[in-house]
Amino acid sequence: MNGSSGIFTGILLLKAKIASHTYHIRIQSMDFLQQGPAASLTAEIFLSNPYYAPKTTVHQCSFWNYEPVYHTVDLAVHTGLKDAADEWADTVQEGDMVFFRAVSEGPAVDETGDNYFLIGGSTALSRLYEINRTLAVSKNISSLVYAEQEEELFPDLDHSFPLDFFISKPLQPQNIITHIRNHFPECTNTIAYILGDEFITKTISETIRKNPSFGIRKFY
Repeated sequence: MNGSSGIFTGILLLKAKIASHTYHIRIQSMDFLQQGPAASLTAEIFLSNPYYAPKTTVHQCSFWNYEPVYHTVDLAVHTGLKDAADEWADTVQEGDMVFFRAVSEGPAVDETGDNYFLIGGSTALSRLYEINRTLAVSKNISSLVYAEQEEELFPDLDHSFPLDFFISKPLQPQNIITHIRNHFPECTNTIAYILGDEFITKTISETIRKNPSFGIRKFY
């Protein structure tokens, strides 16, 4: 590791293709030693050796899970955009050295609500799984993960499917909104996490915000 240069290293312990455009990777590094709650963390992975290619692209990944005892982080790397991340995910192998930037920390999961809406696309699925695991079992959680094909979806790390899925092709915001209106409960003191495609996220957020029966107190 070389924290003084802002570049850190780890070893790729696991690589597995878990969906049509998603790889599960696990990285071990002592640089993960002092991290906070996983649901608030993001790592930027260098897609080639930054010492040989200083202008190499970085790929941002939210933590799926963080294990402080073994200093390992699980990430879901999404492909299918025919960019540098696709090539890296296809070619990197278990045992390879991985380079990344210092992990950035966002706001911790807000546990002050009674009810929660977890909504997002398949590219946000690992983050939503981690938020769901972080929340206390006493919380009332309504969820919806949208995708065009079932092949885009994957289970949580324990192989369970704790969130609800919605398949729609073509994927249109109005279809998702209709599903939410029909299946999400009227409630109070609700915190909503809405992640994924920018246009769809904005449309869903605006619609839910205007519906007082959902009792939304805060959006993330």
